[in-house]
Amino acid sequence: MCGISGSGKTHYARQLEKEGFIRLSTDNLIWERVGTKLYELTQEEQKELFKQCNQEIRNRLLTLLKSGHNVVMDSTNCKRVVRDEVRNICKTVNVKPVFIYCSAGKEELWRRLSLRKGNSAEDLLVTEEQFSEYWNGFERPQADETDFIFKNTDIL
Repeated sequence: MCGISGSGKTHYARQLEKEGFIRLSTDNLIWERVGTKLYELTQEEQKELFKQCNQEIRNRLLTLLKSGHNVVMDSTNCKRVVRDEVRNICKTVNVKPVFIYCSAGKEELWRRLSLRKGNSAEDLLVTEEQFSEYWNGFERPQADETDFIFKNTDIL
């Protein structure tokens, strides 16, 4: 998966899960570790936690792919360098990755995020400041990234 928070990644990842894929979710891993205590962490502590959990998800990805499983990574994969890491993991086990890029308009994404209550991994709170940072920092797929399926998720 690839997309900004609120873009529908989990919606599509759950569909793949029903088709037999193993879903790896950074948000679920974070929720398992700290739950609502996430909101008590500083921005820097949250970033470090997300970084650690993303690395653990990539490690799990490699293990599952080596075992022959179909896997969906329910994570933003917001930077090209991160997507390239995933590609390299897949390459080591001779698997061709496919990214599903979920995109929606800025206003729609903020509308969805502003409705969140912070009660679960699929309902993590995102402040307006964080959303702005995500929006501005997101590296959209480039023309040479030919392993993408594009989904407009303005309407799910």
